[in-house]
Order: sequence, then structure tokens, then C-alpha cells
Amino acid sequence: MNDNAENKIAVRQEWQQAFEAEFKHIRARRDGSYSSNDTAQAPDNLVGLAFSGGGIRSATFGLGVLEALKKFDLLKKVDYLSTVSGGGYIGAWLSGNCKRTAEHNKENQAPEPDWLSPNADWQASVDHLRRYSNYLSPKLSLLSADTWSMGTIWLRNTLLVQVMVILTIAALLLLPRPLYVAFDKWTYGSPVQWLTIFLYILAVVGIGGNLLRLNHPNNWFLTIENWLPGVAGAFACLLTAWLIGVSANFDLFAPHIDNPYIAGVIALLLVVAGFFLQPAGLRILKIFLHGNNSPKEVNYTQAYVQALVVLPMLVVGFLVTVILKGELRYDVGKACDKALDAACAFAQLDSFGGFFAIAWKQWPLPLSVVFASLWLLSFCSVRTCRNKGWLIALMAPIPVMLVLHALLSVIMVVLHGWKLEVGGNAGQWHSFVWTPAMILFSFSITVIALLGMLGRQSNEDVREWWSRFGAWLAIYGFGWMMVAVTAVYGPLLIAMLIDNGPWKTIGSGWVGATLAGVFAGKSASTGGTANKAMSAIPKELLAKIAPFIFIGGLLVAISMALHLIIAVNSGATIPILALIHAISKDGMHWQLLSNANPVITWYVILGCIACVLLLAWRVDINEFSLNAFYRSRLVRCYLGATRFRPGERKPQNFTGFDDNDDLQLATLVDGNQTQAPSGPLHIVNCALNLGGSSDLSLHTRHSAIFTLNPLFCGSRYRKRDQSGNIQEIGYASTALFGGAKDQPTLGQAISVSGAAASPNMGYHTSPAVAFLMTLFNARLGWWFPNPSKSRLNQPAPTFSLDYLMRELFGLANEKSEYLAISDGGHFENLAAYELVKRKCRVIIISDGECDPNLQFEGLGSLIRMCRVDLNAIIDIDVRTIHPEDQSAWSRNRCAVGTINYDDASSGTLIYIKASMNGHEDTPVMQYKSAHPDFPHESTGDQFYGEDQFESYRNLGFSITEQLFNPVKDEPIIGNLAEKLAAICSPTLPNSSQFTHHANHLIKLWSKLGGNEGLKSLDSELTAKWPNDSSPEFRSAFYLCSEMIQLMENVYLDLSLEETWFHPDNQGWRTLFKQWAASVQMQQTWQLTAQNYGLRFQYFWDRHLVTH
Repeated sequence: MNDNAENKIAVRQEWQQAFEAEFKHIRARRDGSYSSNDTAQAPDNLVGLAFSGGGIRSATFGLGVLEALKKFDLLKKVDYLSTVSGGGYIGAWLSGNCKRTAEHNKENQAPEPDWLSPNADWQASVDHLRRYSNYLSPKLSLLSADTWSMGTIWLRNTLLVQVMVILTIAALLLLPRPLYVAFDKWTYGSPVQWLTIFLYILAVVGIGGNLLRLNHPNNWFLTIENWLPGVAGAFACLLTAWLIGVSANFDLFAPHIDNPYIAGVIALLLVVAGFFLQPAGLRILKIFLHGNNSPKEVNYTQAYVQALVVLPMLVVGFLVTVILKGELRYDVGKACDKALDAACAFAQLDSFGGFFAIAWKQWPLPLSVVFASLWLLSFCSVRTCRNKGWLIALMAPIPVMLVLHALLSVIMVVLHGWKLEVGGNAGQWHSFVWTPAMILFSFSITVIALLGMLGRQSNEDVREWWSRFGAWLAIYGFGWMMVAVTAVYGPLLIAMLIDNGPWKTIGSGWVGATLAGVFAGKSASTGGTANKAMSAIPKELLAKIAPFIFIGGLLVAISMALHLIIAVNSGATIPILALIHAISKDGMHWQLLSNANPVITWYVILGCIACVLLLAWRVDINEFSLNAFYRSRLVRCYLGATRFRPGERKPQNFTGFDDNDDLQLATLVDGNQTQAPSGPLHIVNCALNLGGSSDLSLHTRHSAIFTLNPLFCGSRYRKRDQSGNIQEIGYASTALFGGAKDQPTLGQAISVSGAAASPNMGYHTSPAVAFLMTLFNARLGWWFPNPSKSRLNQPAPTFSLDYLMRELFGLANEKSEYLAISDGGHFENLAAYELVKRKCRVIIISDGECDPNLQFEGLGSLIRMCRVDLNAIIDIDVRTIHPEDQSAWSRNRCAVGTINYDDASSGTLIYIKASMNGHEDTPVMQYKSAHPDFPHESTGDQFYGEDQFESYRNLGFSITEQLFNPVKDEPIIGNLAEKLAAICSPTLPNSSQFTHHANHLIKLWSKLGGNEGLKSLDSELTAKWPNDSSPEFRSAFYLCSEMIQLMENVYLDLSLEETWFHPDNQGWRTLFKQWAASVQMQQTWQLTAQNYGLRFQYFWDRHLVTH
């Protein structure tokens, strides 16, 4: 590659541009060379061949399908090769062989036949596939280096990922400790109160502004243009509050409030001032964002609500806890003069009634702000202030204030009890952990009461906004509770289990449940299919609950380890085991928590963060997944088989790998357009994971299609923001995707397309399972650059922590700089979606997915998605593939249907299913008898022996050969498909009735032929009846008609389409050929052929006409 190519930058393309770019290459392949007069019009009668997912099972079955298509010279007529997952293995093998055979012929004097021609010799290449059918570990044994390499590679990569994740969790679990120090040391004074007021007003005016926008969308005030009037209004409010405070000699942050009414007025003015400052806030935000995507009005997105409302409210909950704790700063039981020291007297209260009766006079200014804000929220929540709306908004907060006051009084009683009964360090820690959540809960209950008081004066939009805000508040609150409870109570739980419980049994159960969950999650009987056997339900349940068991145990274990590390380094001198036993007794746990050296704690936190940052910088999230291991072995097997000529492969002596086996995906077409493509345009289908997307249309799919082909890589998925603006993710040139040096290879493309084990798995995505799979590095997917973002030419994230967290929680989305790409089967598992999108005239599908009950999940999903996304209607009847009643055999092993596109054009879908009719060759039947699950053995089995390999290969060949043999002489692919549609039409469900009526027809013909008086009907009943027919001709005609109808009856009853060459039908075969050779029979057939079924007509032409 020259320097100019390396310096080029990929440019994003829309889908239509990328699609039209394919046309010239398809025409060049059809014509044998490129034309300078190429147009943007799609070539006629596009033909696509699709290979489904299913690991090596699908690949080997697909090999047989390819060999049969080669036999009938149909591969040359295929324009698109579309593959997904395991189908990509054999697709890469075909594309690689096409490319390398063409290169060989170009460089050698003795050219070989074109790889797709019937006389091409595939034997040596297939032999390589058979030798490496155990492609993950060719020598699978306990003492094999291949087997041990699998383990060592997994262990190396997993340890790096686990260290990064565990240190991140450790840093998170340590954060409550310095926060507790602040909680314990912060005083009751003004800094805490000012911070509380500021954050609370920031949150509450944001709520009020958004509610006002909902009720009055055209409100003129809440826009960025009105920042100056807003500042003037805020200044007036603040000046008024200051004047009132000075005139009343009011101390804003006195230990107790002498005049709650003055405090209420000042608090209300502060809230209103904050409301007036919202336009100025928009102005400031625009300056910081440099105008990029900055809001022009108060109408928060979910991100802004979280940043400017939810997070401040979470901090407010913490700060209010500090303030309430300060209200109880005097020791309980201390003698004091209630008249002189109200705060001291307040601390002596010990009942709800006492707090409820007196506390309202004592609440400090920050709580007065909370109470006063209810009026702002009330007026912003009402539909209109007309028709007494203003009166309801004015009066509604009054009873609501009583609710809030009662809830705060309950919290004070609880805090009082912890201080009095638990005492000391334990009470402080209980307050620290639980009270912030109680504060947030109290606020939520207050909002519910306010909405109840407003009644019908509030809109449903307002109530929905409050509900969504409450949901986010609960999520953040739960997150804090999870971290704090685990960090504080986790070590105590472990110590109690070790000291008093069967900890060995519990620990073993935790490990066992985790491992069982991992294997259950990989089982073919879990996930995806709605109709599961009863035996699969326990596996499904285990796969769902095991991640939660593991996560809980892991968090508690990390918290215990941190507790011991800090305790030992903070001066604890007793042995570790003795320390563990001491933790569960005599309050030692709380003493250790409180006496922990803050410096040591910060050292550990900063050490964890430093290590995480270093690893995130140096450990490539792609290369240290399992994809490299998977990719190298796929390449060795399937692309190594494309270098079968003597001396071509030169593997490394120690590892056995040859880097030259792989080839760049873009090289499958000639970028200089000097040599026509040697094979069909290969589309590798992957899934774009969108589990973290806000797009509601993805609530079941959690993914979209993402494709890689020699020309472009990308997705047609359209991102939609909350304003309704739509942008397609788009496509980038494959030769420059991720940079010219790091562009995708064919091996990389098929390995990502087959990345079945990934934390983000399309419609299978589960956050809990994603956590488990990430931690154990079950990560085969890849993070590709987002074509709609700026880092299109960088192959991987520079800093991987963000993307690792997205994998950990299953939160991949379309807005990040890099996209999480995994197995295409996580979106659509037949690889036909892209062919339907291109409106192919003929689509051939090789379906080798695991479908033991023949439920056709992949086909059903394809039909649904094509109808919804592409407005393409697929009509196909597969009932004859499903065995009847208790039979183990299918009547048909394939089906042909029609595709009706949205532009009124149509196509034919030829569906080849891995299934059996009981007439397969003896080796296949023997393998079936020894392996009852064949041909739907678990996809988890990727280690094939020779018998297994040959059985799937033979099955694919026999089904495809039998399917296309009847139309092998049809040169035009469109006509061939139409004939197949007729031949493969499902047998009528009442075929016995057909022959019953046909027998009556035979009797009618017998009467007509035996009655000369009815000869006037001859020309009326039979078109082209000869005028000079003799009585002898007439008698012979009706007899021949009876004979032909008998032949059709036998054809249907004995299924001669499939059993024509069966030994039991030799007599019928001889008889029918003798009859058809008769001159009179041939004349009768010419006159009446159109009266018989199309399938029987094709059967006659193929088997009974002498050519």
C-alpha cells in the first residue's frame, strides 16, 4: 500500500450511495470487465445466496450446498453472497478461493478453471477443511498444546479485564469512606447550608421550568434571548430578600430560626430568583459548549435532567442529612434551658408527636427553601391559572407541607433513635447510609401528595414528566444504596457468615451457581425461542438468576478485602483470621470503619484509579477480547484452505499459523477497476448492538443490521433524537475504515459476524448476563468506528474504560464514537435481510441453524422484519418440512416462496433447510442413528470429526442436488426459479380427494370415448381438436387421457418427484416411459398438457420426453 493510500481519510456515505456503488462491480463480473459507461440503475434480476448462522454445522452444511450449486453451474449466476455467523466461515472460504484462484491464473502460464465453474477441482481445499474441522483446537487432548493454548489465552486476557473491572468496583466501593469523613466532620455552619440551597434551587427551578414548558409550550420567558430580563428579576428578588432580612435582623444561618415566617418569605424569594435566572443559565451553558448542541430554551433532555436535576437532588439528600444530624448535635439527656437554647431543647425530643409539634419552628433555612419551593412547583404544574386555577395552585401546597413536615419528623425520630439506642460509631454509619435515601423518598412522597392536591388541574404530560423524573431519582438512589450498603455492611455480613454460618457451603454454592449459570446461558435451550421444552425451563431460570448471585457475592467479597486492607494498614495488629472473627462481635466492625486512616483510604482509592487508567490506556478492548483467538483459528481453517497449492502456505514453525492466510476484505474487488471481480459480492452481516439506546422501536430487538463488504462498512440504522431529527449512521469505505493500515480483513469480518458470545447480544442482551460475560471475558465482538462520528479513521478506542463499562452493563448505543458489533444472528440469522433490502429477483437461503423442533425461528423473524422495515411481503409455506404427527421425517426438505417488494416488483425465495426425509445415503442415516440430534446438534459443539463433517456436507449436497436437478437444463435463473416454485409447491393437504375426483374424470373420459354420439363435444372440450379426426383417433385419445390421468395420480400418491429412481418404482418407471414413447400418447399430451398440474408437466418434460 502506498503512502497516498495510507493518508486518505474515509468519508461517510448514505445507504443509497453505497448501494449504487455496488452496481458497477456486479456488471463488471457479469460482463467480464469494467465499463466506462456505467449507470446508477440497478442490474436486472439480481441473484443472492445466503448462508445462515449455526457455527461449523452451518458452514459444513453450506459446503454441500455450494458443491451442488457448482455441479449445476449456478454459482456463476450469483451476484451477492450474504453470510452471517457460521455461514460466514464457508462464505469466506468461497470468496477467498475465488480471489486466490484468479490471482493464480493471472500469474501462471497454466491457468486453472474458474473456481465457480463445474469442472473446478475443490478436493484439495475441502481436504484442508476436513483436517481442521476441529478448528479451535485441531489436536484436542489433555496433553495437546492446542488445548492448553485455548486456556492460557483466555486466562491472560481475562485477568487483564478482571483487574480493570475489579479495581473500578473497588474504587467505587471505597468512595463512601471519604464521604463519611466529610459527613462526620462537616459542621452545621453556613457553607453546607449555602451549598444545599444552591443545589436544591438548581434542581427545583429546572423541574419548574420544564413543567411550565409542558403546560405553556409558547412561553416567551424561558428562552435564551430573555436572559437579561431574567437577571433583572432575580436581582430584584435577591435585593428584596436582603432588605427583609436586614430590617428584621434575621440571621440566615442561625443555629435555630427565631421567625419561621420571615424565613419562609426569604426562602420563597430565593426560589423565585433562581427561577428567573434560568435564561441566564442557558446563556452560560452556550458559552461553555461553544454553541454546539446547547439548548435554546428550558426543555431538558434526559441527559440534562440527570445532570441538572437528579444528581443535585442526590447531593441535596446527603447535605440535608448533615443538616438534620446537626440539629441533634447536643447530647441526648443534657440539661438545658429550653427558653434560652432552642436547639438544645430540640435535641431532647424523643417522639414523633414532639417533633411534629415543635420542629416546624426550628427547621433551618435550607428546609424552609424546600417548603417554599412547593409553591413554585404547584404553579408550574397547573394547567392554567384561570378559572380558579391560581387559587388551587396557591392552596394545594399547604396540606402538602404538612406531609413533608411529618416525613421529616419521622426521619428525625429515626436519627434520634440511632443516636440514643445504637450510639457511637454504628449510629453515625446507619445515618450516613440510610438517611439520604429517606430524604429522597420523602421528597417523592411529597410530590405525589402535591399532584393529588392539584387533581384535574394538572395535565397527564405533567404527571408523566414527574413519573419519569421519579424513575431516574429511584435509579440513582438505588445505585447509591447499593454502593453504600455493600461498602458498609458487606464486610460485616462476610464476617458473620464465617464466624457463625456454613461459609464453606455458601461459598461453594456461590461458585457452583456462577459456573452453572455460565453454562446454562451458553446452552442452546436457553434464549431466543418462546416455545421451550419443560426441560429447558430450569436452565432458563438458572441463566437468569446466576448473574445476580455472582454479582452480589463479588461485591461483598471485594468490600471485605478492602475492609481488611485498610484496617491492617490503619493500625490493626491482630492476625487476619482473628480480625475477621472480631468484626462480627462487640462493635469492632464500626470501630474499624470509623478509625480507618483517611490517608490510607485515599492511597488505595488513588492507586485503584491509577491502575485502572493505565490499563484502560494500554489494554486494547478489541485485541484483548477472545476475538483474536477465535479469528486466528477461523483463518487457519477456512482461509488457509484457500492456499492449498504446494508451497503456498508457510506456517510459523512453533505456532502453526500463517499471517498470510488472511486477506484484506477490500481486496475482494479491484479498487483500480482493472480486473473484474472473481466472485459474488460478499456481504458479511453483523449486529449493531443498541441495548443502551433510547430508541423505543428497539425495545425487543436491541440491535440493528451492520454489514461489512469489500466496498463499504456501516449501517442504515437511523438515529432519531427527541426532536424527531433523523440521521443515518451511514457507511465508510472498507479500504479506509479504521485507517488504511488497520482496515478490516476477511477473517476479522467473519469472526465478528460469528461473535455469538458477547455481553451485548442484540435481542438476547441482559445487563446481568452482560456483567458476568464481561468479567469472564466471554467477548468475541468488536468495537468498530462509528461512521457518523469523527474517529472514523482510528481502529479502536484510545481509552477503553468507557466502552468496557458499556459492555459490563449492556449499554451499547448508536451515539458513541465506536459501535459494539457482534454476531449477525443477534439481529437476523438467515443473512437474507440485506438481499431483500437490495430487492434481489432470486434469493437462495441455506438454513443450517440449530432448530431441532423445526420451529423456523430464523425464517419467521426474517419475514416479520422485512415486512416492518422494508415493506416487503414474503409468502412461503414450510409446513411440509415439518414432520407430520409422530413422524421423524420431513416430507420436503426445502420450500420455495415469493417476495413482493414495495415497488410492485417480485422475487423468488428458495429455502433449503437442514432436515431429513429418511431417504438419505447410508452413511448419513448411520450417523443419524448414532447421534439422534443430527442435523441439529448444538452450536456449542465446534469440534467436528470426519463422520460428523461428512454427514453435514453430504446432507447439504443431497438436498440441493435433489432440489435443482429437475430444472438443471434451464439457463435463465429467473425462469429456473419460477419452475422451482411450481415443482416445490406443497402437496395439497387433501391429495387423496384429488385422486378421488380424478378417478371420476377417468370414468367420464371412458364414457366420452365409448359413445360416438358424443363426438360433437370433442372440439368443444379439447382445444385444437383436429377436424379430420377418425373414430380410431378419437378412441385412442380418450384412452390415452385416462392413462395420463392415471400417471398423474401415481405421481402424486407415490411422490415420484422424490422417489422416481427408487427400486420399488422401477416397474412404474419402465411402464410410464413406454407409454410416453407412444406416438398417440405424445399427440394426446400435446393437446391436453395444460389440463394437468404444473409439477406433473415439468415431471413429464424431464423424465418422459426423449431428448
